[in-house]
Amino acid sequence: MKKRMRLLLATATGVAVLVGGASLSSASASVSQAAYVAADDITNVSMSGSAYVPADKEIEVGFTFAVANPLGTGDGPTTDADKVAVTSADITPPGKSAKAVSLTYTAPANLTDATQKRPASASGSGKFTITKDDPSGDWTLKIVTSRGTNSFTVKVAGKQGITGASVNPNPVNLVKGQEVKVTVQAAVKDASLVSAKMTSDTTSEYYDLGSLELGTDGYYTGTVYFTDDSAPGEWTLEISANRGGETLKGVGAFTVNAPSGGASKKAKSKVTLGAPAKSKVSKAFKLYGKVYRGSKAYAGKIVEVYFKKKGTTKYKFMGFAKASSTGKYSKAVKQRYDGYWRVKVPATSKTYGSWSSQKFVDVK
Repeated sequence: MKKRMRLLLATATGVAVLVGGASLSSASASVSQAAYVAADDITNVSMSGSAYVPADKEIEVGFTFAVANPLGTGDGPTTDADKVAVTSADITPPGKSAKAVSLTYTAPANLTDATQKRPASASGSGKFTITKDDPSGDWTLKIVTSRGTNSFTVKVAGKQGITGASVNPNPVNLVKGQEVKVTVQAAVKDASLVSAKMTSDTTSEYYDLGSLELGTDGYYTGTVYFTDDSAPGEWTLEISANRGGETLKGVGAFTVNAPSGGASKKAKSKVTLGAPAKSKVSKAFKLYGKVYRGSKAYAGKIVEVYFKKKGTTKYKFMGFAKASSTGKYSKAVKQRYDGYWRVKVPATSKTYGSWSSQKFVDVK
């Protein structure tokens, strides 16, 4: 009987490392102005995406910037001598040599009319690479213009990683005629999305928890309910952590024990849930899926839709949806907040209830 969680961190290269513990750290990608060695001619430097150290590949990070007074100050006609030239740039990781930065910038055309006002700013962009061997921390970005050098601090997050996970209770002791609540908790560093799935080692049975929720304690958590006819024996927990196009997977073992007196004769239900990853504020989007009783469609079954605002602890009932003759259902919903959606199949005297996986929708 395996009572302790064992977690393997596997990268895309197939390397597996035994890890343990449950500590988390966080770092965000941001830019701050460090110091100017000239006039304030570069402003509004902003990362186009996340800046982080990848686990097993090279990533490219883009940024935008603005050139202040690109044709100089004042009004009236200008010449090339008035233009601010953006000549070069580099970025230096802590403790390492500077890395090349590619820039795209075109100065505005010269003015010829004395009544024309000179532009207050002009936009440009740049990009640089981060490899798996680069350090995290404060990187120094320097952009050189014909007026001087402008320096900024770019915060680069560390490698994402799965550092621990647990199943509670372990073992899962099934109870005849009842459902047993099982909680999954994972310690994951610097990921944008974390999900979990539990699969029997001896049958095709599985429970998909969907997106795990990041709590105020720094752990990702999800819940599922095991029915009394869940397959006894060894099971595998799989944690998936995603950031950008990079996915890490961690697996661990836990045990399920059969109920005393055997399983009841209730049928098992299951419901799937699909939802968009993103939606606009208060704009309708569709939740959809299929309801099963045993291995067949649960025709005409009415399911319940729930929502939990990100950062809160309780789900709120949002209405019903009715399955078709083929078990499919859909429901149009609106929301003003980021949060998690789930669908519930209510239990009957002859059928166990069930929950869908949890889906996170980012509302912009």
